[in-house]
Amino acid sequence: MNDSYAKGLLGHSTAGEHERLLLLEKLCDPGTIRILERLPLTRSWTCVDVGAGTGSVARWLADRCPEGQITATDLDTRFLESMPRPDNLAVSQQDVTTTDFPANSLDLVHARAVLTHLPYPEIVVQRMSSWLKPGGWLVIEDPSYLPAQASPYPDFAALLLACEKLLAQTHGTDNSWARRIPRVMAEARLTNLKMSAELSACGRDELEDAYWRQCFSQAIPALMTSGLMTEQQINRAIEHLDQPEFTDIAWMMVSCWGQRQ
Repeated sequence: MNDSYAKGLLGHSTAGEHERLLLLEKLCDPGTIRILERLPLTRSWTCVDVGAGTGSVARWLADRCPEGQITATDLDTRFLESMPRPDNLAVSQQDVTTTDFPANSLDLVHARAVLTHLPYPEIVVQRMSSWLKPGGWLVIEDPSYLPAQASPYPDFAALLLACEKLLAQTHGTDNSWARRIPRVMAEARLTNLKMSAELSACGRDELEDAYWRQCFSQAIPALMTSGLMTEQQINRAIEHLDQPEFTDIAWMMVSCWGQRQ
């Protein structure tokens, strides 16, 4: 990773990124917590939340593991530094592609909406699995867009496809990554592999729509500058969110978890 990510569409200095992350956490935390609650968490676990955003998952882990140590990492920690946190929650500015934790030192490593943006996620999975103690768990969650062309709303499909292309151009985001996670975990010699997916639909409720409005608003300048869409095309697509009968599937959040033996 380098400065191009930090200064890009999803960089923490981008206008609206803090609000987008807060909305993403409200949408995705319930699913993440359901998965973490399936693990044999104890009060003394040592955990790392990679790409922790504004720290909601790290704070939850700190509450569940009060005798352990939780570390929230991010390429840019400005949103983490400002959060209230207990003594067992530390913040560390790290690039997961270049920094390491000691081998055999962690009970849990969690990363959500991180590896899909990395150039060599398979290598990162290998490295993160090496940080785990025997019996430790790796949980990886990443979004995957469904085929935009299958949408019954051509204007909205065009916006989804343009956003997918924009992320690929600016961040190297790989939409095929989420489907490969279980295989890559198996190659890292993790066992007890599980996989689940949560659909994210536009037009379903106020929280979902608030998240997507924020995403689209944040992307508008880059979509227009890159020539992927005109302002008129974008406005026609976003207008669908104002129609009470509208609903469409935007992506699914794929969650995979496995254990080191």
